[in-house]
Amino acid sequence: MESIYQFASITKNMANITASLNDLAFRYKEISARTSLDEAHIDVLVSQAQEMITAATALKSITYDPTKGTD
Repeated sequence: MESIYQFASITKNMANITASLNDLAFRYKEISARTSLDEAHIDVLVSQAQEMITAATALKSITYDPTKGTD
């Protein structure tokens, strides 16, 4: 399975993202309230996450069909 390294990398990156989101949740609960700029950044994160879900789901619909060479 040649794609295992890509999945491992994605999983590691997702773990880092999850940790950062948890840090932000702690900050907003315990340190300081969200600002309007924070709200805008959160909206961007949500949009990007939705795009990632769409792209990941689309991977399931790709059919193996290698392009033939032009010999």
